[in-house]
Amino acid sequence: MASNKPLSEQDIQNMAAQHQQMQYQSESAVQQLNFVSDSINDVIKAITTLTEFEGVNDGHEIFLPIGAGVNVKANLVMPENVVIQVGAGISVEKNIADAKTMLDNRKEELTKYQESIQNSLNELTSRMKEIEGVLNSSVGQQQVPATPNMQGS
Repeated sequence: MASNKPLSEQDIQNMAAQHQQMQYQSESAVQQLNFVSDSINDVIKAITTLTEFEGVNDGHEIFLPIGAGVNVKANLVMPENVVIQVGAGISVEKNIADAKTMLDNRKEELTKYQESIQNSLNELTSRMKEIEGVLNSSVGQQQVPATPNMQGS
């Protein structure tokens, strides 16, 4: 769009529609970023909790959160092993070290995905600003009235 030729009304409408579509895409990307960020925080909390469980013996009493700020007192049985979801509704039993390794890998994957989404969002934002500049320039050119040369009235 580096041409100095004025944009047609159709060109302006097409660019405005493209800009609006990019706006929707960027809003979706922001929602994805928030979701991925929450997932990363959950993984970090799980890793921290597993680290605190290292060296805990059978029968250790804990408060187990069950939601809505409610906790249940529980005694740990086999605290050296945890059950971790691996996907598609499948869970496996792992020792704490292996579970932490799996969670670290999950965190790395989520972080890479987060960076990919952020890069896409940055690219969308840049393209949107470019379209805004072209549209503002074009609309400004179209709004400038041709003034007749009025010398010596």
